[in-house]
Amino acid sequence: MPLDSKRKKIIKKVGVVAGVCLAALVTYETFYWATHVYEYDARIEAKLTTLSSRVDGEIEKVYVTEGDLVKEGDLLVALKANVQRLKIKALEADLIREEAQRAKLEVEILAFEKDLTSRLATKRETIKALNIKHATIETRFELAKRNLERTRILYRKKLTSKKSFEQEQSKALIIEAEVENSAASIKVSELELEEIKASNSNLDVLKAEKKIINLNIKKLNTIKNQEEAKLTYYYVRSPINGIIDSVYKYKGEHVEEAERMILLHDKNSLWIEANVDESQLRHLEVGQRVIIDMDAYPYPFQEFNGVVTFIGSVTASEMAGDKVKSDGRSRKQTQRIPVRMKILDPPEKIAPGMLVEVNIQIYDQIWF
Repeated sequence: MPLDSKRKKIIKKVGVVAGVCLAALVTYETFYWATHVYEYDARIEAKLTTLSSRVDGEIEKVYVTEGDLVKEGDLLVALKANVQRLKIKALEADLIREEAQRAKLEVEILAFEKDLTSRLATKRETIKALNIKHATIETRFELAKRNLERTRILYRKKLTSKKSFEQEQSKALIIEAEVENSAASIKVSELELEEIKASNSNLDVLKAEKKIINLNIKKLNTIKNQEEAKLTYYYVRSPINGIIDSVYKYKGEHVEEAERMILLHDKNSLWIEANVDESQLRHLEVGQRVIIDMDAYPYPFQEFNGVVTFIGSVTASEMAGDKVKSDGRSRKQTQRIPVRMKILDPPEKIAPGMLVEVNIQIYDQIWF
């Protein structure tokens, strides 16, 4: 009987201890549930970059495989570009021809300008000399006319011979003819000067031809630049530092414009996205600490730390355009708000799409 009493006391004590432990556990779980926001269906997300072909063509070589680390600017895929290179070479040949034609015209223009300048200067000097000569002859003619008039008066008065009078008359006639010839020579030279000036229109023609060639060269350069830019489309380069996730096309395959070839992501752009129940929205703030459990690194062996970086301003269903209606009215459903979290101590091996569980600590936002 004493033994049974002692056993009952032990069982009673064990029961009390078990009850206290159970109560403590329930209290702890209740407190933990009230001070944390859980989400069991979260995923690791990343900025996935899909690289597509910008031209139709055949793949010449693929330089990467899945899992490769690449840097911004690294060559990933090359398409055959022989035809494009030939187009550029043809344009370069056209440019060389046009530039040679322009150089030839420039030489012709320079020679023509020099010749025209020389001829104009020579003709102007000739006219200047003729004018001086003409002025001299006119002076002599005026003098001859006065001598003839004086000799005529003397001849009438019988103070000089007829022969002297006729000589003076002959001199005056000769000098008068010289005046007329001189004036005619000046006129001819002036007409020749105008003719030389008129030939300047030929220079205008040459300059117009040069302007046309310059426009052709500018046009060819523009087309060449466009074709050279298009040549870069045949070489697909990485726009980011990242990891190759998928290669969809391989050497020898034909691709069309906008057909995808490579998928990659920036390993430094990973984040966690969880759709949190709307009833917990009032407790969430940017900057709150997050405990992260990954299926790939199961608890309790390893857990990770994070922080809330973004709280959505629209529900996940609204972003997806999912509106369920019945009898013209929206059926009431629990909505979820997208919340993003940054992993502060990510593991070495991590990939977009991995499943995680998040535990957001909300001590300061609880109202008791």
